[in-house]
Amino acid sequence: MSGPARAVPIPRQPVASDPEQHLPLHLRQQLDQLLERAPSHLFPRARHLYFLKYPLEGDPRTLDSAPLAERFRTFVLRDTTCLPTADVEPQQAITRINELALVHWQAPQTNLEDYASYICRCWLLDPADLEICEEPWFREGGAWARLVITPRAAGSAPVPAAPGSTP
Repeated sequence: MSGPARAVPIPRQPVASDPEQHLPLHLRQQLDQLLERAPSHLFPRARHLYFLKYPLEGDPRTLDSAPLAERFRTFVLRDTTCLPTADVEPQQAITRINELALVHWQAPQTNLEDYASYICRCWLLDPADLEICEEPWFREGGAWARLVITPRAAGSAPVPAAPGSTP
């Protein structure tokens, strides 16, 4: 038997002046619906398992029984939750997605162009950071690709330091 469960503290991190992560509207809506039902960020293991089970497209049972089932499903692979440092009422946790898993549902590996096409068509995301993963998906099997969600830069890109300079 394991010891008592411990609450995981939410780090107070600086958050951009706009607390919302800039995502395409359809993706933001689907993410918000998923977060409404997901376990709290205070229970990271339960939350992670929930994200591995329920895709952004909706309830898996409904998706399986749909007459024209889509062959891809999108899962939240990694998220970040933090509290804003400013006195915002109410003090609400902000969740941002860092990585998505795009699963070729119960099917063999496909090519990168198929994943990229789905990401562009369904979620309106740039597939530049899409990488095919060779290990099988969580429970139901199937091949998958990982997509890193990079934040939009608020200004110009940082200038690289000159070789040999001190930090």
